[in-house]
Amino acid sequence: MTPRAAFNFCWTMGLTGTLSVWGLARQAARPDPQAFARLERTWARWVAAGDGIVVETVGGAHLDLGRPYVLMANHQSHVDIVALFNALPMVPGFLAKAELGRIPVFGRAMAAGGHVFVERGEHARAVAAIDDAARRIREGATIVIFPEGTRSRRREVMPFKKGGFHLAMLAGVPIVPVGLRGTADILPKHDLALVPGRCEVHVGAPIDPTGRSLDELVAMTHAAICELSALPAAPDRSGA
Repeated sequence: MTPRAAFNFCWTMGLTGTLSVWGLARQAARPDPQAFARLERTWARWVAAGDGIVVETVGGAHLDLGRPYVLMANHQSHVDIVALFNALPMVPGFLAKAELGRIPVFGRAMAAGGHVFVERGEHARAVAAIDDAARRIREGATIVIFPEGTRSRRREVMPFKKGGFHLAMLAGVPIVPVGLRGTADILPKHDLALVPGRCEVHVGAPIDPTGRSLDELVAMTHAAICELSALPAAPDRSGA
């Protein structure tokens, strides 16, 4: 790891821990979801500035601040989250794996920020999480989902899991496809060497789920994210 990469790692981890503790302390004294959202945006901007990450947004005009969405993006790096917080006009919640919620302090901070945890492999809890997310969306929240379910090691868009599409249909809101470019060059999967770099967040036109089947929504969103991210669809590796 280079000295700059080591600095970036320490800066990011230290800032995340410090602001998590600070934010939780303020919420305990005086609960204020909007203040916590502003703190999340501050965290992302300070991470990007300290790490030398430049985020460019393309297509942001597709988003109307007056309405909620389910945003779906390809996932190749932990930097994806920093990029989205910097690029989007609203501060969204994320549909995240339950393991993140069990990290001391950080998990509590995520819960305070309105993020929704999904217990993978446990159907009843996953359904309950989707119902909770749908309620928050109907109340005006925008939720981000990485429909691949995990970060991809390859420069391609993997097949999508369908939970997020059920969520959009249940909440009755448009799906907005988002293509992330360049984040894997800044921090690849299973790597700690976070290096300076430039990434792009390409926001596509909303897709209305009304009158469309689940399979049609999945196919349309997958194709849009492949185009926006400039990545190919992953080939079928099932062996069938």
